[in-house]
Amino acid sequence: MTKSKDTNLEKTRELISEQGMKDLLTKQLEVVGSGGAFVWAIFFLCVTPNILNGFHVSSYTLLGHLPDDQWCGIDDLRATNWTLEQKRSITNRDLNSGGCTVWDWDYKQLSRMSYDEASNYTHRMSQINQPAEVSCKVKGNYEYLNPESTFVADWELTCDRSIQRTSAQVSISLGKFCGSFSFGILADKFGRKTSFTLGAAFFIVGSIMCSFSPWYSLFLIGRFALGAASSGLFYPAFTMIVENICLKHRSWMSIAFSASYPVGMILLAITGYLIQPWRYLQLALTIPSLLLILNCYLMNESPRWLITKQRYDRVYQILFKQPSHYEVQSAIAPATEIVSDKKTLEPVNDSLCEKLRNGPLKSIIELFTNPKVRKLIFTSYFMFCVTSLSYYVTALNAANLSVSRYLYIIATGVVDIPSYLVPVIMLRFTGRRITTMFLFVWTGISLLLVLSVPSGSTTWIVSFAMLGRFGISATYSVVTLYTAELYPTEIRNSALGTCSTWAHVGSISAPYVVDVLGALGWYIPTTICGCCVLVAGLLTLTLPETGTGKLVDKVGDSSVAAGEQNEKAEKH
Repeated sequence: MTKSKDTNLEKTRELISEQGMKDLLTKQLEVVGSGGAFVWAIFFLCVTPNILNGFHVSSYTLLGHLPDDQWCGIDDLRATNWTLEQKRSITNRDLNSGGCTVWDWDYKQLSRMSYDEASNYTHRMSQINQPAEVSCKVKGNYEYLNPESTFVADWELTCDRSIQRTSAQVSISLGKFCGSFSFGILADKFGRKTSFTLGAAFFIVGSIMCSFSPWYSLFLIGRFALGAASSGLFYPAFTMIVENICLKHRSWMSIAFSASYPVGMILLAITGYLIQPWRYLQLALTIPSLLLILNCYLMNESPRWLITKQRYDRVYQILFKQPSHYEVQSAIAPATEIVSDKKTLEPVNDSLCEKLRNGPLKSIIELFTNPKVRKLIFTSYFMFCVTSLSYYVTALNAANLSVSRYLYIIATGVVDIPSYLVPVIMLRFTGRRITTMFLFVWTGISLLLVLSVPSGSTTWIVSFAMLGRFGISATYSVVTLYTAELYPTEIRNSALGTCSTWAHVGSISAPYVVDVLGALGWYIPTTICGCCVLVAGLLTLTLPETGTGKLVDKVGDSSVAAGEQNEKAEKH
């Protein structure tokens, strides 16, 4: 009975051409993508994971801060009844090494004296013959104020090992560098949901490793996994919003998606203030990541991506909430003519070539083989690199101010939220290209204006630092949306992924720009960033406007679409 029913269903399936099926599904996607449960489901399932990115990517400020106070605990002086200040006055008198070094006294002999006797003795002897300055590890061990609040104390990442502390942040950046490239390719090849699910798995495993790692090397691996996962969660989710939501909602939803990141930063600062021990704080940030399992279960694959992969039945099921009653009529392949026996060798070479072109690197190759797409991608690379460089240089310059780290993170998050919302209004009236150019110029001028502030004016320096952060954050959100719309569906995620790779080149370079070039002149980092951002603003004028036309699916149509959009923009 069941077999006969299935047979009847197969017989009643209506024949439809492949182009007709594409048109039917695309039209329905435009209908459901204009509002309703479909739109809000995509929005919330894609936005909530980005809040977690705000947790972990910024957590280094709280987890790995330098101890508020550090000194050297001398083993031979532990049995004395001296106070801590008395011990430090003997071991570190007139030293400004932050507890990294001590005077090379015979502390065993000093421990037999009272404090006053030891103080007079060392003072008298230092006038006769100044003792050598030796590492704290020679005489004792590092001791810290509130050591449980930072992983620096757990693994003694201070003094001669202080450079290893920064590797915790470098691991995040390197993870994002690798993840943006690899997850972009995976999303184009195997689907947005597949890439997102893999990123979620990396995120959960990396979070657990960071929470319970007994070794710093394992902690760094966990941080690397978190960095890679942040790209795996961000770009596939952002792409799903861009390619499945109608133009009316796409602008504000993409900006709101980016604004969810500073929400995570604010929650991080509040959580960090309430939970001081760094391992408990890391665990508190890990628990919400388990909700990603629910996101992966509820999320559907991107309908537009499925259309490009000719999986029409699955798209029909998602959009119409019922099985498809159509049968796609496959096109008849043209007959191939064999001219001679010698020619029969050519198909073997062609098939090998086709395998390489249609393999995992297909979408990457297509970014550079088409001249018009190649021009777009190189401009996009420069825009992303400069934007990221300026963003992190601004952040590092502000971090050197003597302010509470909790208040600083909250202030940064509060400034970032309006910086993502303001472009929504601008995009409605000026389009993508003009908005991007204006924000680049605004950011460049803001960064150069920092040069006019005297070094002692802390209030003005903080104000301009927040203004610069406001501008560069607004630029970042618009550039991501603009870039996503510039490229066809079949290479969109690869374009975003490789652009993100160049963004992380900028973020990794930023500390060196601040530390190395800043040592030569405090004005050099901001001057370099300001000039580069202004150049990026001028390059934006060479790009097509994307806010007046539909998204393109195939690479062959991209140049035509870009031309049509420019013509429409000129008419308006």
